[in-house]
Amino acid sequence: MMSPTLPGSIPSESAPSIDAVTFRSVMAELPAAVSIVTTLAADGSLHGATVSAVTSLSLDPAMLLVCLDLGSDTLAALDVGRHFLVHIAADGQQGHVHRFARKGTEKFEGDHWAPGMFGQPQIDGSSITFACVADELVSAGDHAIVLGRIVDTEHEPDLTPIIYRRRQLIAAPAA
Repeated sequence: MMSPTLPGSIPSESAPSIDAVTFRSVMAELPAAVSIVTTLAADGSLHGATVSAVTSLSLDPAMLLVCLDLGSDTLAALDVGRHFLVHIAADGQQGHVHRFARKGTEKFEGDHWAPGMFGQPQIDGSSITFACVADELVSAGDHAIVLGRIVDTEHEPDLTPIIYRRRQLIAAPAA
């Protein structure tokens, strides 16, 4: 479902845009939490993707915003009402982050995951795991914005999340 245009907004086709190379270069400077989104499709197949575009959206109800490439198999497996998990990757999970950044079905080979909250594929050792229900999917450019209502969460406060900056995965600095 497409969102309505807000009053005073400029339709994207009439607004200027920077080129993709410049955009990637400047966005590489922006530190971003690294997450892995997983879901169990209606046909029982497992899907997952590494994402850096995850943020809190709403407190009441508690919601996350997750951005997935329109060509993503994980996005194709999501429908409104379907559960999915957002794993905030912890230091030591860099291998998982790289594994889920690739296309293919080998992402779930091995013992790094198990059926978890709501039967969804849950990755072991994540610093935070959010269980969500997809409330809305919004197309935006070459991505879709998944609005996820948080229905459960697990937190491992002793684990350090990792961030992505300058095309490198690093442990988030302590406060």
